[in-house]
Amino acid sequence: MLENYKEILDKSKNRVLEFGNDIIKAYDLLLEGFRDEDVIKLDEARSLLKGAHNRNSKIDNEIIKTLALFSPEARDLRVVIALLKIASELTRISDYIRACTKNIKIQITSDFSINDIREDMQAYMQSAGKSLKAAVASIMANSEEELEKLYRDVNVEESKCDDMLSVLEQSVIQKIYKNAEEAENYIALLKNMRKYERVSDRSVNIVKLSYFAIIGGKIKL
Repeated sequence: MLENYKEILDKSKNRVLEFGNDIIKAYDLLLEGFRDEDVIKLDEARSLLKGAHNRNSKIDNEIIKTLALFSPEARDLRVVIALLKIASELTRISDYIRACTKNIKIQITSDFSINDIREDMQAYMQSAGKSLKAAVASIMANSEEELEKLYRDVNVEESKCDDMLSVLEQSVIQKIYKNAEEAENYIALLKNMRKYERVSDRSVNIVKLSYFAIIGGKIKL
């Protein structure tokens, strides 16, 4: 392979990594905004992801141009395909985060209280954040051993998210029965909670793609 091809590929990988790190920053701000009921932090998180789709398009265009100019060997082709799909997964995660910041802000500025489940919600959100961080770390992983550890970490947190979401959903549904006049707010809360579970699901996809890029095999998302 030509040296300039490797440079372009490394540049694309770094762009995807930077994108992922900005999403992590936004998620951390989301967590802080929820914990502190701080709308300023929520606005900062939302603002940080404002150009997410444009960033994804630039990454896609750069990678497609690379494919057009060069003829990657099998391993490099896997990396290129994985980067394309990882950027797409990150964009979907950014959409979830932006939607969550908006919904949390609405909840904070209203009279609707979730104090009785706030602690459980925070633990659930933190678990989804851990899966996201491990997934983004996998983008730059270079060994099978490192990837397998990150894969395990992501799957552990994804499983936790599933379990915690199930408990939270049951709790919220019971509240709807007991407090029917708040049903609309509780239903909106349920929809928002499920977005964190999707963050962990997308994180699993990212680490699978990172594994595919280095090790090969079939992509099963």
